[in-house]
Amino acid sequence: MAGCAGGTLPTRELRHDSGVLAAPRAPRVRVPVVGDLLRLRADLLNAIQYAASSGAEVSHVDAGSRHMVFVHRSAQADAVLSDIRTFGKPDHKNPLRLVLGDGLVSNPDHDDWLRRRRALQPVYSRAGVAAMRRTTAEVVAEHTARWAGRDRTRLSVYEEMLAFTLDTVSRCMFSRSGDSVSGTVNPETAAFLLDFVERRIRKPIALPVGVPTRRNRRFAATLRSLDTLVHGIVGERRASGRHHGDLLDLLLEARVGEAGEPLTDTGVRDEVLTTILAGFETTASALTWTLYLLACYPEVQDAVRREVRASGGGEALRGTLLESVMYESMRLFPPSPTIPRQAKRDTSLGSAEVPEGALVMLNVAAVHRDPAVWERPDSFLPERFAHGTPEKGSYLPFGAGGHMCIGKGFALMEMGLLLADVVDRFEISPRDSAGPEPKALITLRPRDGFGLTLTRL
Repeated sequence: MAGCAGGTLPTRELRHDSGVLAAPRAPRVRVPVVGDLLRLRADLLNAIQYAASSGAEVSHVDAGSRHMVFVHRSAQADAVLSDIRTFGKPDHKNPLRLVLGDGLVSNPDHDDWLRRRRALQPVYSRAGVAAMRRTTAEVVAEHTARWAGRDRTRLSVYEEMLAFTLDTVSRCMFSRSGDSVSGTVNPETAAFLLDFVERRIRKPIALPVGVPTRRNRRFAATLRSLDTLVHGIVGERRASGRHHGDLLDLLLEARVGEAGEPLTDTGVRDEVLTTILAGFETTASALTWTLYLLACYPEVQDAVRREVRASGGGEALRGTLLESVMYESMRLFPPSPTIPRQAKRDTSLGSAEVPEGALVMLNVAAVHRDPAVWERPDSFLPERFAHGTPEKGSYLPFGAGGHMCIGKGFALMEMGLLLADVVDRFEISPRDSAGPEPKALITLRPRDGFGLTLTRL
């Protein structure tokens, strides 16, 4: 089985609560025609996990005029991700494009996406990530020093992780602290934009954004503020010609296609917002659930602490227990619980027919607990990643195949540095007896804020 090194994995008592990810509730009696849609809108995570619990490989939902296919098993997920011509990015109607434009996450034109991907590869290469390491370490030190101001700190985990990742990406992108952009880019802004997009994905019919409803007016004003901020910084950078050694410099230096043309200001804007909005929220989610699991398993936490201290810090991540803990956390609580694709022609997945135009949603939360692949799928067993991650479609925190997330290396570096410093400085312990209940928007977050206690060592 995937992630099982050297045979059967050791037994570890289950001490975490993953809620509907492992034990979805039976939904109410289905209302004809609109029943499936109401379930998705009321509680997406419970609805798709309940469908997966039947053992089905895929399930079908008619959301108004749009047909949706949810993929619950690894083999079918691999089939989708391996064929990027048949299962491409969602088309121009994708609500994410309202915010991210034609950034790498949302660009529906495969050929244009590929040209941009190749142009931006150096930005997020090993050398590019290494250049951001010192800046990230400085942000880590500032945040953990603040938490160490008391012997015992009651940490509002998700909120603190959002503040940390926003500060990191702002500093690495613009050479500016999160405070300098927080009036425009902040957790509240991101939450609103993600919720706006999510609602439009789930609604069968959505009013055009130009209709002046209260939410549409707020959306337009928020987007104008973001565009003004980013275009202003880009304009200043182009005019000054100064080199800051940050991600924005690398974006401005990128060259697209055989002609080697630079990104337009709009192209830079799309990639900046994609990095900020798609990056800081998902990384904050991954850190939140990893800290929660370390609090639930103090013996694992102690082992990571010994490893970090023996290595002199979080400099080397590959092949460590800390890396395995991060991978296992993202398996149990995937930062992006679904991955959207769209069928570009009539096709099939296993025995299921998929019509052209159908929105194909990979149920990552179910794939990561596929009992045909994972031994004791609900258990926290970092040892299963001792020899790396499994291949193909069974492990998808960063996607897979040709569309794998370009920012994977940056996210892992950021997570590793923060977690290493936290376990070195603090003992992490639960503050509440009940675990946080997962909630799925575009990212997986705690439904209600929850806290952990950091005790200074």
